[in-house]
Amino acid sequence: MGKQKTDILIPVDFKIYCLKSIDYAKKLQAVLKGKIHLLHVVESQSWWDGFFNMDDLIRGANEKLTLLKKEQELPEDTELKVITGKRAVEISKYAMAISARYIIMSDNYPLTKNTKVLGSTISGVIMRAEQPVISITEKEDSIFKNLAVPLDLNQSCRLQLYNSVAIALTFHAKIHLISVLFSEEKAKSSRIHEKIEKYKKTYDDNGIPYTIQLLVKEEPLAYKEIIKYCNPDNVDSVLIMTHKESSKFDNYLGAFAQHIINEVTMPVVSINNASAHFWEKELGKPTDPLGFLK
Repeated sequence: MGKQKTDILIPVDFKIYCLKSIDYAKKLQAVLKGKIHLLHVVESQSWWDGFFNMDDLIRGANEKLTLLKKEQELPEDTELKVITGKRAVEISKYAMAISARYIIMSDNYPLTKNTKVLGSTISGVIMRAEQPVISITEKEDSIFKNLAVPLDLNQSCRLQLYNSVAIALTFHAKIHLISVLFSEEKAKSSRIHEKIEKYKKTYDDNGIPYTIQLLVKEEPLAYKEIIKYCNPDNVDSVLIMTHKESSKFDNYLGAFAQHIINEVTMPVVSINNASAHFWEKELGKPTDPLGFLK
């Protein structure tokens, strides 16, 4: 088993919705006991370099970070960092440099909730990062008590399962496996039910509580059934794979992932091919007697 990573990275742009990320990070830090890192990226673009003094921008950002740390009563060992470059690229690089456990980001939802467009910085980080990215839309009181894991028949189910086990073991979470049936077939004879029945063994052997929710498709689009289920009465967070594991490149977000990230009103943990293997590298494998995580 590798050394566990516990640090949390919060990219901030000093907009008010960043405070939700900080609030959530403080709750995670109480469990993980790692450092919180506040990072501001001064976007470097050639067209404006002649209008602004970069040293002044960096100095001003450092002063704002110092004030933010004090106002939010963050721990004394909180790290403050200002760098220049393209935001999504630099955030991902910095997360790797500090071996972050999570990257936590807030979009400007609900200010733009009617547009349903994921911010370019968040989507860019989700595609590039080698750590799980948690996107926050609302202030949350609980963390990882009830984690929804939407599954389909893709091979990426395996990676979602692995990550859900790691989260459950760390935060003592209950897992809710969810899938949508596309026809009137009996739930117990469906292919997804067969796959979930096999996966249950891993949860059982690791002492992880779970439920299985097979939803019959009534909405025109299947993702809407997932969104309907993912409400505060049922779960407090969602774990998604951003695209199929068989994809060669992490350079896009699948339509399902975009809808879930944009439209559920709770934290979404996004993993791509690289970040899906984060737990395996850092935490080692959980009990898996039937080999379903291979």
